[in-house]
Amino acid sequence: MYIYEVPNPDDRWSKRFCCYARNQLNELREIYQQNREIFNLAIPVAIGCLTTTIKVVGRRINLKKEENLKKCYCYDRSLGHYWELRRELTNKEWLHVDQRKKNGERLSDILAEMKVLK
Repeated sequence: MYIYEVPNPDDRWSKRFCCYARNQLNELREIYQQNREIFNLAIPVAIGCLTTTIKVVGRRINLKKEENLKKCYCYDRSLGHYWELRRELTNKEWLHVDQRKKNGERLSDILAEMKVLK
């Protein structure tokens, strides 16, 4: 059994925090000593679940970023430049862009006139 330290209210905040942290650590140590078998079984399972979750979330974030790049950027071949869009263009807007490009207008002028450039 552990004897708890009682912090002096007149001490600095950092000293009171260290005292609190030491008390909590000793309490956790006692709990671990009493339930050692359960912790030795549960900790590897929890770590395995955590790593799997991190991998799945990481893949999903990367996929979302890649999808966003595909939808919100438009490549202009004549300038060799990517134009960043405020939002994804609809099919009707892409048809309008394609028709105007066939008429000889530059992509940058079309997108600026449509007010979709970021």
